[in-house]
Amino acid sequence: MAYFERSVSRFLVFFAVLIFLLSYFGEAFSGPSVRHGLRQYRQHDMHHGTGHMGRGSCPQIRYTQSAPDEFLKLKNPLKPDSKNLFAGEALFHTDAQPTACKICHGSTGNGMGMMAPGLNPPPRNFSCSETMKDIQDGQMFWVVKNGSPGTGMNAYKNLTDEQVWQIILYLRTLAN
Repeated sequence: MAYFERSVSRFLVFFAVLIFLLSYFGEAFSGPSVRHGLRQYRQHDMHHGTGHMGRGSCPQIRYTQSAPDEFLKLKNPLKPDSKNLFAGEALFHTDAQPTACKICHGSTGNGMGMMAPGLNPPPRNFSCSETMKDIQDGQMFWVVKNGSPGTGMNAYKNLTDEQVWQIILYLRTLAN
């Protein structure tokens, strides 16, 4: 019986990985499968055209709840050195929990991660310098720590303040 259960478990893991890979690479070359009918966003904000590796909507029209004033005044206290940038990149791509940032925001930060097609509004495009220039460090810190009501952005209260600042340092490099 134990052999049978292990075999079934291995098959299910293999099947799940296969489905993930097929869906990821399929969308990377064909574009997101659902982006229609989002009435509050302009038509060009709804479809990115070149899948996960495209440049995303830029500028990206978003209406995000503003952080409290004491957070808006905050500036990133960390230096953009290799240690902090590497840590921020690792958190963005794999280490942040409950999910890595790239799952929604895309591996290039373009807002076209594998979960993006199911989210309304679409995730923030961090690769758009025109959009990012107006977003204050304190606003991003607040959103990462507390989430963003009315969007798919969850709160990451388990991250330390240093980890959040490292992510923000990394996000700033994506728009350059």
